Amino acid sequence: MRANRNRRTVSLALVGSTALVLAALTGAPPAIAGHGTFTVSAGIYRIPYANGTTLIVTNDHHNHGNPTPNQGNDRIDMRADATPTTVVAAASGVVMAIVDIHGDSDPDGDGVGNGDGLDVNGLSGQLLADGVTVHADALEHSCQDASEDLDSDGVLDPGEDLDADGVLDTTVPNSAVITVCQNYNNYIWIEHPNGEWSKYTHLQTGSITGGPGNLSVGDTVQVGDPLGIEADIGRATGRHLHHEVAVRTDPTDDTPFSSGSFIPGAIPGGGNESPTGPALTGYYAGGFIQGSNLVPFVCDIPGNLYADSTSSPGNDAFTANPCTNTAPTASAGGPYAVDEGSAIQLDGTGSSDPENAILTYSWSPADRLDDPSLATPTYTALDDTVDDIDLTVSDIGGDVTAGTALTDTATATVTVLNVPPTVTATGDAIDEAGTATVSATFTDPGTLDTHTARIDWGDGTAPAPVSIAALAAGVDHVYGDNGDYEVTVTVTDDDAGAGSDVAVVSVANLDPVVDLDLSGQISFPGGDYFVVGAGEVLPLAAEGTDAGSDDLTFAWSTGDVNTYHNDPAETPDPPLSPLGTFPFEADDAIDAVADSPGAQVLTLTLSDDDGGTDATDAGALVTGIADDARSSGWWKHQYSGSGSPHIDEATAVAYLDIVGAVSSVFSEHVAASTPPEAHDVLSSGGDPRARATAELLIAWLQFASGAVEYDATVSLQGGAAVEYLELMFTAEETILDPSATKTELRDLEKDLQRVVHAD
Repeated sequence: MRANRNRRTVSLALVGSTALVLAALTGAPPAIAGHGTFTVSAGIYRIPYANGTTLIVTNDHHNHGNPTPNQGNDRIDMRADATPTTVVAAASGVVMAIVDIHGDSDPDGDGVGNGDGLDVNGLSGQLLADGVTVHADALEHSCQDASEDLDSDGVLDPGEDLDADGVLDTTVPNSAVITVCQNYNNYIWIEHPNGEWSKYTHLQTGSITGGPGNLSVGDTVQVGDPLGIEADIGRATGRHLHHEVAVRTDPTDDTPFSSGSFIPGAIPGGGNESPTGPALTGYYAGGFIQGSNLVPFVCDIPGNLYADSTSSPGNDAFTANPCTNTAPTASAGGPYAVDEGSAIQLDGTGSSDPENAILTYSWSPADRLDDPSLATPTYTALDDTVDDIDLTVSDIGGDVTAGTALTDTATATVTVLNVPPTVTATGDAIDEAGTATVSATFTDPGTLDTHTARIDWGDGTAPAPVSIAALAAGVDHVYGDNGDYEVTVTVTDDDAGAGSDVAVVSVANLDPVVDLDLSGQISFPGGDYFVVGAGEVLPLAAEGTDAGSDDLTFAWSTGDVNTYHNDPAETPDPPLSPLGTFPFEADDAIDAVADSPGAQVLTLTLSDDDGGTDATDAGALVTGIADDARSSGWWKHQYSGSGSPHIDEATAVAYLDIVGAVSSVFSEHVAASTPPEAHDVLSSGGDPRARATAELLIAWLQFASGAVEYDATVSLQGGAAVEYLELMFTAEETILDPSATKTELRDLEKDLQRVVHAD
């Protein structure tokens, strides 16, 4: 099966010289060749044979190879006393590489070969030492020792003189191989939880992927599980187990075997395949790791380090047994800090076990964890809090029996930090004195939080609380003055985390409205006008209204300017005055005086303090100051352009302007805007309509000069009386009526001649 594996960086201890260390551990200085300092494994390993197996160490870490890297230093050779002998895992771990194809081609005799067919030995028809058995490929073995210990007494058997040269030949010749002998080692590499790897070499062909190992790359093995059968396949001087412990140079490389040649081909059990990476179809010859060898720290021998015991009496210097289990050490990592609504990975990979047991993990409480059985579960934060989470590690399936486990517990503190809400506010655009609606939404990763809200309208009013529901629907507020108002919406969670957003309410100015009091105007055929005599006072009044809270200024064409402040203190309005009085109204009145007669247009402009305006106008007639009405001849002389008139030309023209204003005949139908034109009208004779028109002009000039008031009474022939304006309306209608008879026109002429006698 594939294993879930956690890795941690290995801390390695540097030990002193070999002789001193072994003397200290065993009490007697062994006869060994020192090789300087060496590094002992961090993990504890058992002797890699089945329980009760006796063995000797033929090469310890002092005399196996030489100090050159990857040339055998700090590696162990050992041989069991009995055969066949099962090799077991010295510590729990995951299978990382298997080569199980060299040596015997058909070890189980089922006709299906496990070998590669490249290493063959023996001569055709050659007999073994019994003189009867014919050598078969199933008996292939070392490609180096050229002999075999057929009776398993630890001594290579003698042969016979096959070539009659007087020298005994070896019983079984070396296996003939292509390229290098060590390329034909059978081996298995196991990675341990602490990051150390261990290797087992020279195993019998088919015993790793078949019985008793029955393993494939990626399988998890517990300490003491069978790996294969001790043999002498490959570069071996007799049957033995080559055992080594190492750490990789690159702790992330699951195929760290690049020092050997890569041999392509399908490999039973997976070859040097990575259980976490892409599969390799083939293997690295020899399986030499890119890394450093460690001297294994062994639990069940005196001194905890292997010693060469070939010179010891007997062949049972060591006996393989399980280690005494010791408790693991839990490490929950932390302390951790995470924002609410986020997730963080807890890390228990710092937990360790002295015997390299494969640990199981149990985190509690588990309600915020995705999988509390993982070494690195994910914690999801919902609300701010401080959680203590216990990690219990167990070495079940470890170093004593599968049913016995020791545990350790560590506690990690997870601090969940409150995250303030994120607010998104939406403003509005209105006219002054209008109602703005501001709404807002918010998000809060703290799904258990409750919230309150308030709004600062940016107009000087105190921030006001508002419900979350009302905030979402929209909250109304009235602004009395134009401008851009920054409205701040703040949402606060129950942990005092506050988030804000600013929305702009754009308030547009509205023009004021002016209303001039026209109640004093007089209606004439030519329009409505104020009437005042030259030098007299004309009272004028107006009302101004502004929807907003603005100051109002009345500017008259007479030169009068009056300002009315919205502020009760009669001070100028500030640029923003949303809290003033609105709508705002003001009344203004002036006394206008004109010294010269004429027709005028009075204008009034109302302005607010934000540049909004409204304007209105009205006609005004300033009549002359004549005391008496004059005859037709007198008026004809004034406009004759000759002699010495009684009025100056400016006054004469001013009178004509008044006539043009009040009459619908002059000069719309009859030209009379200049003195010559007026003279022509006054000089008309013969035609009844022309004579009536001339009298109409004289009657209007009597009013313009001030001799006849607009409300005078005219006495007609026969004793009847009529108001002046009534007569003038009738006269203009008759003159403009093309169906008027000569009689009607003559009667009109006579009536108009009576204006000179008006009271």
